[in-house]
Amino acid sequence: MKYAFLFLGCLLLTVTTASGETRYVTDVFEVMVRTGPSLTNKIVTMPKSGTPIEIIESPDEQRVDDWVKVRVDGDKDGWMLSQFLIPGPPKKDIIARLERDNRTLKQRAETLAEENAQLKKERKELGTALTQQTTEGTTLKDSYETLKRESKDFLALKSSYEKASQELKTKTKQVGELQRDVEGLRNSQTLRWFVAGASIILVGFIIGYVSRRPKRRSSLL
Repeated sequence: MKYAFLFLGCLLLTVTTASGETRYVTDVFEVMVRTGPSLTNKIVTMPKSGTPIEIIESPDEQRVDDWVKVRVDGDKDGWMLSQFLIPGPPKKDIIARLERDNRTLKQRAETLAEENAQLKKERKELGTALTQQTTEGTTLKDSYETLKRESKDFLALKSSYEKASQELKTKTKQVGELQRDVEGLRNSQTLRWFVAGASIILVGFIIGYVSRRPKRRSSLL
């Protein structure tokens, strides 16, 4: 009796351990499509999980153990249990699609982040360039105003210069005429002095000549 209780305890311990283990049903399997609505019929094809199936004929009130007539790959007709058909894609395919979409969105987010950083950099450069252009524009405006003021002064100076230049030409012409008159007077005065000096020399020569000539004696002596 003692050994019976010991054997029963070990058996319960084994059953408890087996029932406490966690397992998962695989989502990847193949379903058999047969030539008729029975497990004894021949297998036509074995579509994998996620394969789209066209329903050709099915009961009005469908149960999990009902058979439905289907078409696989567009040309293979047969029968399969309705319990293996679901209205939407398998969770595995949905998860895979969501993971692909997530990766795509993540890559897009990274690309957008890079583009955003580049746009921030370009905006900063444009801001710097705009500030520089604004400063240069202000400088050019000030230079233009200064040039405009100086242009007015320049035009006034140019007018004064042209007027003074014209007056200078007139004065230069008058000075030239005066110089010619002075030269004429100077030449005339020199000529007069030359003539006067020559006359004096000639008169002196005549007087000297006459004074050295011997006097003629009187015939009365």
